[in-house]
Amino acid sequence: MFTLCQKGARCFIGSAILGLMATATSVRAESVDIVGTGDGMVIMQGLADAFKKHNSEHTITIPQSVGSSGGIKAVGQGHYLLGRVARTIKDKEKPYGLEYLPIARFPVVFFVNPDVDVTNLSVQQVLDIYSGKITDWKQVGGRDGRVRVVRREDGDSSLNNLRNTLPGFKELVITPLSKTTHLTQETFELIETKSGTIGFGPYSGTLAANVRVLNIDHKKPTDADYPSFGVLALIFKPENRQGVVADFIDFMDSDKAAQAIKDNHATPF
Repeated sequence: MFTLCQKGARCFIGSAILGLMATATSVRAESVDIVGTGDGMVIMQGLADAFKKHNSEHTITIPQSVGSSGGIKAVGQGHYLLGRVARTIKDKEKPYGLEYLPIARFPVVFFVNPDVDVTNLSVQQVLDIYSGKITDWKQVGGRDGRVRVVRREDGDSSLNNLRNTLPGFKELVITPLSKTTHLTQETFELIETKSGTIGFGPYSGTLAANVRVLNIDHKKPTDADYPSFGVLALIFKPENRQGVVADFIDFMDSDKAAQAIKDNHATPF
């Protein structure tokens, strides 16, 4: 489309308008990384995918875990705009001035290497395994074989969630013979490859892993009264709530976000 100007000059007004529109669209397009915990990572990816379907100009990326503490530090120090955590903000982290927005409740489960033929443990059996009282799978109805306990480091979100929600775990002294992992994906890799191992972590993460998830007191992770759980939340600085960051945060209140959370075996907060 064009119009004629004085002396026959052609002014491509229509093309210019289209060019301006394209420039405006490209300027508005934004990319944001949401850094932090490995717990609920699958849930957050589901939310990012759902958001992308209705906001195709934006890109939301969920990087590998740096832990809740790493996410809080990265956002608090201004390296990233959004973070994901599976615990509340500690007193020593409050000077960062971060907002904490809970978005989903997810099961924290126990899982074992596929060679372990146990499918259910009572809460007491879990406590006895992690304290070191039970050392062989035959003591809980399985085949003869050593129980290899895998735990997370002190301060980890999954460990804190167990201590806060699973009866008896708060006071438990974990056996010194246990193996400590420092990332959620490290836990899954160890349980997948080491015979006789038992570990814990977010239920959503087990769905793509070669592990056996245990029922607890015959309750499945998808049951409403499953005994242990965590809360996935977004963190951000109030002044950064603009553009795509604001759009994504606002999206959390939508029916589409709620469905994405449910599709990934969690409950909208």
